[in-house]
Amino acid sequence: MDTTKNRQRTPELRTLSEHPAGTPVRAVVLMLPGGAVTGHGRASRLAALTLHSPARRLVGAGREAGVKVVQLRYRYRGWNGDAADTLVDTLWALEELRREHGDVPVALFGNSLGGRAAFRAAGHRNVVAVTGVAPWLPTGEPVEQLAGRDVLIIHGDRDRSDAGAAESLAYAERARTVTALRRYELAGAGHFLLPRAEDAWAAATAFTLAALTRTGPADLPAEDSVAPLRTLLPVGYANGR
Repeated sequence: MDTTKNRQRTPELRTLSEHPAGTPVRAVVLMLPGGAVTGHGRASRLAALTLHSPARRLVGAGREAGVKVVQLRYRYRGWNGDAADTLVDTLWALEELRREHGDVPVALFGNSLGGRAAFRAAGHRNVVAVTGVAPWLPTGEPVEQLAGRDVLIIHGDRDRSDAGAAESLAYAERARTVTALRRYELAGAGHFLLPRAEDAWAAATAFTLAALTRTGPADLPAEDSVAPLRTLLPVGYANGR
């Protein structure tokens, strides 16, 4: 039920990494969890927990480079049609981060519902990279805001949810006309990435950190020459990373 009290909620930013006093923040990863198509209930805690593994990877690998890892808690569980509540919260978070840290580069890291918000918010002045893991990219989503950004999509090839693989493939085909974009598929994985989640997180975090720190390209598999946007991420990719 939508109530006045619900409408007074505010989004929250949770810092996941630690930086000793006096250590400058040189870049930020903004993590955007999943949710629902519609709903004004509280944001899903389970969706937030889903990002625990990639957050841990980002915190550990990004510490020396001064990368701050932050996770957004939305006001509401759902996108909610034209209100685009998840996008509104994401843009709020980007402005809060700019106010606190200035114009440092920001990478958006979105899962499912959070993937849609990440791609929509990519035009913000501080965003340099966007990663979507099983992103919800319905027909008609704009792509022009991705120009000049590094972009990665990872999707299970058996994902037939509202955030299905077919939709992200169609989106990637359009988006590749405006920016460099890579897309990988996980053979046999559905929306929750099982049993390939760690492979997905390993590739997504490697890409994100490489895009932020400009230390060279991420060590990702070469694209399939026949179907580059359907390149398979090898089983066991996460081993040793």
